Amino acid sequence: MPTPVLKPDSKGVYYAHWSEDRRSKRKSMGTASRDEAETRFAHWLILRTNRPEGDATIYTVADCWLVYSAKHLGKTVTAHGMTRTWELHLQPHFGVLAVSEVNQAAVDAYEMKRTTGRLGRRVKPQTVRKELAQLVAMLNFCADPRRKMFSATLLEKWNLPPNGEARDRWLRMEEMQRLLSAAARMRRGEKLSRGERFLWIALETAARKEAILDLTWDRVDFETNTIHFDVPGRVKTKKRRAAVSISRALRPVLERAYRERENDLVMGNKGSIWATVQWIAIEAGFSEQAKVERGKKPKATGISPHVLRHTAATHMARAGVPLWTIAKVLGNTLAMVERVYAKWTPDDPAGTVDMISAGVLEPAE
Repeated sequence: MPTPVLKPDSKGVYYAHWSEDRRSKRKSMGTASRDEAETRFAHWLILRTNRPEGDATIYTVADCWLVYSAKHLGKTVTAHGMTRTWELHLQPHFGVLAVSEVNQAAVDAYEMKRTTGRLGRRVKPQTVRKELAQLVAMLNFCADPRRKMFSATLLEKWNLPPNGEARDRWLRMEEMQRLLSAAARMRRGEKLSRGERFLWIALETAARKEAILDLTWDRVDFETNTIHFDVPGRVKTKKRRAAVSISRALRPVLERAYRERENDLVMGNKGSIWATVQWIAIEAGFSEQAKVERGKKPKATGISPHVLRHTAATHMARAGVPLWTIAKVLGNTLAMVERVYAKWTPDDPAGTVDMISAGVLEPAE
């Protein structure tokens, strides 16, 4: 059977073309994007080959990635990050392995390479755990009966590196002001900088980085004073996105940003924000880095999008906001919020202990 080829039609939509029994056939890839069409074409080729169904020794981990990325990830900020993790770290080590060869020895070897700097920059075991969790998700996705690739029973069980201690860095009010003031000083004109917009929204809403980058102006409702972080039609995941009230401090900032807008994205674009936050943190004095070479990214300062979200949640807890309300704002489960923030909330509400003696007892002189 001749090998199928990928070609666009007159409208630019890509099709796979081949022939069977002297009859021409074609299969639409459903896209006019060459890159997307090539990914779907590779996935289609994998599933149409005569491989024994359920044999995990036939499919490689790279085969699984093609299916997972084409069928599941889509084009999102999260997908971009997972793609980079795959291309830079997971693929060089696991890509050529058959699914059945992903065992504890292969996982331990990967952890050793990543924690010693032999594969990418040196990282901590908890970072390796997150990367391997992506590998687990990918293999489980392909083992789903709906994919007809192989049975989940053929996947070997292995242990992930231990979780690190939860990061508990949060910013005091004075530190928050230093960041915002530094961001204002770093403007390249009269308009609010991208870093300013991100810091204000992150600190005043506790929203996740991806939710802020995805936010469009049509979901900022000034009439009801509400920001709707959830994207209509977005596939629901464990990382829920909430509707959050616009605070008194944030409202004038958003109104100004709206007047200065250049497109429908509140952030202007969906590009990475991590380095921008580091530059601002350096300007605010959170790092000893006085100067960073041109063209190089700044080193981590301890101030990250996660720290900003944790800061907002911590201030709510310290102010006595009920934990179930904080869970709703964060889009997390109450159990998780209780585990992290209950230490800031006393078990007994203010005034409860005063009811024990009602002030009748008096200390001796």
